[in-house]
Amino acid sequence: MGVYLTKELVRVDKVVGEDKTQAIVEGTITLPDGKPDIERVISIDATLDTESLETDILDSKIGKVIVEGEVDVNAIYVADVPEGQPQQPVHFVEGKIDFSFFVKIPGVKKDMDVRVRAKIEHIQHSFDPNRPREIKVRLVVMFFVKVTRRVEIEIVIDATGPKDLQVLKKTLRIEDVIGEARAQNIVKSDVGVPEEKPSIEQILKVKAEVRDVTSKIIKNKIIIEGVLEVGILYVAIAPEGQPLQPVHFMEAEIPFTQFVEIHGADEGMARFIRVEVEHIKGRRKDDRTVTVEAILKIRAKVLETKIIQVVIDIFSPSKELHVEKKRLKLDQVIGEDENEIVIKDTLTVPDEKPDIEQIYKTSCKARVTESRIIDGKVIVEGVLTLETLYVADVPEGEPQQPLHFMEHEIDFTTFVEIPGAEEDMMLDFDVIVEHCSSSAIPNDPRRFEVRAVLGLFAKVTQMVELDIVVHVEEEYVEEEEEEKEEKKEKKEKKDDKPAMTIYIVQRGDTLWNIAKRYNVTVEAIVRANNIANPDSIMPGQQLVIPRM
Repeated sequence: MGVYLTKELVRVDKVVGEDKTQAIVEGTITLPDGKPDIERVISIDATLDTESLETDILDSKIGKVIVEGEVDVNAIYVADVPEGQPQQPVHFVEGKIDFSFFVKIPGVKKDMDVRVRAKIEHIQHSFDPNRPREIKVRLVVMFFVKVTRRVEIEIVIDATGPKDLQVLKKTLRIEDVIGEARAQNIVKSDVGVPEEKPSIEQILKVKAEVRDVTSKIIKNKIIIEGVLEVGILYVAIAPEGQPLQPVHFMEAEIPFTQFVEIHGADEGMARFIRVEVEHIKGRRKDDRTVTVEAILKIRAKVLETKIIQVVIDIFSPSKELHVEKKRLKLDQVIGEDENEIVIKDTLTVPDEKPDIEQIYKTSCKARVTESRIIDGKVIVEGVLTLETLYVADVPEGEPQQPLHFMEHEIDFTTFVEIPGAEEDMMLDFDVIVEHCSSSAIPNDPRRFEVRAVLGLFAKVTQMVELDIVVHVEEEYVEEEEEEKEEKKEKKEKKDDKPAMTIYIVQRGDTLWNIAKRYNVTVEAIVRANNIANPDSIMPGQQLVIPRM
């Protein structure tokens, strides 16, 4: 009787390679105009948002992955304030430090997916009294870079054959790729010149970056929202008699909403989204307006955690089997979970804004500033931005602008527990605003209450390498007379052996390895030794190995 293998086709992200590298990020934070000189630096803090990193893959022969991004740096310092001036000795300044580095991962290609995690391990700063408006910052950052590609693999999940066929399986939690899609979309909008800027004579250059990307899955579709941050360099029209500054720069934000269709996608599934600016151009519509047109390249992937049993070894005491295996590298899901937090706060109307008569609407956006894994727990920190439209209580006789806008920020921290998660594992998470509302406080027109519900979904994965069974054949060998005689003699000698063997368990032994070594079934050893838990044997334990 031969061996029959049961196979299942799964779509997974096969790990092409991964690397861990330490990079030195250095830069200078310069004080903006209006801030006093530095006398002494008190503290430096830095954060790195891995969601905003840009990656690029060079030619596969080189096998390089380029990672670019920026670190947000905050500094608190004691100011050098001359005597006789208002004393506010402690000041705050923030800045950004750009960085770029590469890792070598053989076999990578342009269309593969890159995932990056980063951890700031050390922050160092220095200050030169001769340069009282600069702080030099040096960071040591550990980066984890992983490259994957989508493949369809036939996995052997079971095997049947001779009665004594022994099948060893391993349980894997994998990310099954439900589907993926690529799309190109056009974003077009008119951008006005700010009031303080001069009119346009000629556009020199237009650049853009995508930020604040959020996504939502509905049935068979992913809705993607974000902001296109546009920078325009132009030659200005300078009226006669005024100082000439011909080249000016202006910025604008263009919100966009796109969607891609992925059959089988549904709420609650994980997703991977990447939006890049493939091409952008700006056209002068009139001297105060620029028409911006950008082509966005979108890649979207939907994944679902799936538990499968993979056959990793087979043998039979009664049959000679040829077992073919292959090495598989993929991400195993260590765990996933979700949590919900409620944010309640009382906010105050800015001094320059009028009193509240009635709140019209408050909208919330969550932005993650830091994420980390600590001892089986995923911790996510961020900022909740609240934008509120309200009807103002304007006294009669004053200019009436009944509808006003104000913005506030609230810091938040949330976490989920994922047993087995460690800091060097890969983390995927999503923070969504599930509810956002506000209400005016009676008899207090300068304050209002807000309530928001944030949902956090987190998944931790780790690359595993294992040899899986792909093919099994029973070996049929034409025996010569001499070989038959030799086997007969071996059988007679075997019959002379005792009916059992005593084996002392060594460190690292398993019942499977022992059974395979002595060509007996695992069940036979379990029965002979009355073993209650076959997965638990101890070094030094004596086992009776029955003869088959």
